[in-house]
Amino acid sequence: MNRKNLVSKLLVAGLLIVATPAAADDLSAAGRMLQNHRTEDLAGQAVSLDQYRGEVVVVNFWASWCGPCLRELPVLDTWNSAWREEGFRVVAVSIDSKVDNARRFVESADLGLTVWMDGPRGLAAELDLPAVPTSFVVNRAGQAVLRIEGSSEEDLERMHRTVRALLREDEGGPES
Repeated sequence: MNRKNLVSKLLVAGLLIVATPAAADDLSAAGRMLQNHRTEDLAGQAVSLDQYRGEVVVVNFWASWCGPCLRELPVLDTWNSAWREEGFRVVAVSIDSKVDNARRFVESADLGLTVWMDGPRGLAAELDLPAVPTSFVVNRAGQAVLRIEGSSEEDLERMHRTVRALLREDEGGPES
């Protein structure tokens, strides 16, 4: 095989790998990492996802410098308020290097959701997230069931449907 054909095949293989959605095993591994990770909230208190076992949780990785993140967080905050009584929570994990940047945004946007500070070398780096925002939907058993990279209307709608279905599982009702 000549060099040009080899390069072409490698490029195609690379594109297929990049374009392939995360496998179930990758999602399971991410879920375990999310459950086992320890970090801090904006007040410096130790926190982990274990404290929300039994709830449906959206773990959203964001940064104060990310425009799509800043548009998405108020939507997630609305869900957090509306569905809290049903056993739902949003945990917004800032990858900012400075806690003051995250704190300023949370205060200016008047967000009521849970915010953790994990920095640029924390769990997002361990998960090798290619972009922010990236969100994981975690079921009541602590398993990641959906990963969304981005914040388009379609992404938010897919996340919304998944969360509503998980919240209805205990009721035995249909997905909205």
